[in-house]
Amino acid sequence: MTAAQFEVRVEANRRLSGGYFLLELAAAAPTPVADAVPGQFVMLRGEWGRELLNPRAFSILDAPDATHFSILAKAYGEGTRRLKRVEPGDRLVTTGPLGAAFPRPGAGVRDLLVAGGVGLPPLHFFARMAHRAGLSGQVEMYYGGRDRDDLVLLDDLAAWGVVTNLATEDGSAGVRGYVTAALAPRLDAAARTGEAVRVLACGPTPMLAAVRRLVLERGVQAFLCLEENMACGFGVCLGCAVPVYGAKPYRYCCTDGPVFDAREVRWP
Repeated sequence: MTAAQFEVRVEANRRLSGGYFLLELAAAAPTPVADAVPGQFVMLRGEWGRELLNPRAFSILDAPDATHFSILAKAYGEGTRRLKRVEPGDRLVTTGPLGAAFPRPGAGVRDLLVAGGVGLPPLHFFARMAHRAGLSGQVEMYYGGRDRDDLVLLDDLAAWGVVTNLATEDGSAGVRGYVTAALAPRLDAAARTGEAVRVLACGPTPMLAAVRRLVLERGVQAFLCLEENMACGFGVCLGCAVPVYGAKPYRYCCTDGPVFDAREVRWP
């Protein structure tokens, strides 16, 4: 799959709870993003002049046809604050799809999707793909946030028949605590019964590190979609180095990831 740079038009900017917003974007002609798969990302930049030279990286939430795709974001810095203010008809420059993806849904294994905060998009995309393939019963979502407002797009998961387990730090929805508090018992249950499970996770680095420890202790296969600052998306700036095991001590999130096998990431 070849990445390309192209212009898109904002079709909708949906405000969600917890400060999240969902951008529905459309290109004038078919783009490579139509073939994107969960875990891949795009680089977006508005008409920001010289104030913000670098685009911002976003996981693809969905790519329903040849000209449309969507992203989910939250305003953390100046770039995302500007994107949050875009209106229908505004233009953005897009580069993508970029990066390595999660494995595809399969009938031979149950996929446990672990999302935290803005880590939801690639796992939401995966759940949608599983639903379209008739594999919703092979997918379970484990979704954590600070509070109830931090959990979005739950209606989609329910409509697709995806079993969803929630965790919030304040206990306002689901299990009180981090999402790993819901995941650990599920992994232990699978170990007791011999069920084949696989973990796919995306979220803040501390969450991913905790998920990695859980799966390595139990010998469960897992893939982590890392959140790193990516200024270029092409491996030119070398600003998104990830410590790994192997002949080379580092690989790059934008070109070698953002999805990595949990066993290869060199974290404590």
